Amino acid sequence: MSNGNPAAHGTDPLAAAATAAAGPSTTPIPLPPDLPQVWKKRFELIERAGGLKMTRFKDLSFGERMRCNFNLLAGLFGPIYYATKGMWKRGLAYVGLGLAGIVMLETLISLAGFGHLLDGVHYTGGWVGMFAYQANRDYYKKVVLGNNGWL
Repeated sequence: MSNGNPAAHGTDPLAAAATAAAGPSTTPIPLPPDLPQVWKKRFELIERAGGLKMTRFKDLSFGERMRCNFNLLAGLFGPIYYATKGMWKRGLAYVGLGLAGIVMLETLISLAGFGHLLDGVHYTGGWVGMFAYQANRDYYKKVVLGNNGWL
């Protein structure tokens, strides 16, 4: 029978908020035993930063932020890197989004009358940045959260 007390049902919102605000949990996240140490460290940093939303990102040092947010191999090899990590769907989605963005950008610039400025322009920098920036979070989603969808 309900007496109107949320604590009686184990759903005290104030206790839940206090637990969430207390900082990173001391409970280790479950990881596959064969996961390389470098990925364990990256996932630990993502957890310390507040998970995927990175609510405590500023609490990390500059070096920790870089290890958490940037993956050089993913930037250099893009979709191939994603395929080797078993995230081929996300890799294809990013390629599709990148191509759509390039087509839209070129169309807008040409319609504005500045098409001549596009001669010799290459868009690899955007792709490198997109893959390098997203790879660690995407692999975290796959391994820790079990989410290996398209995006």
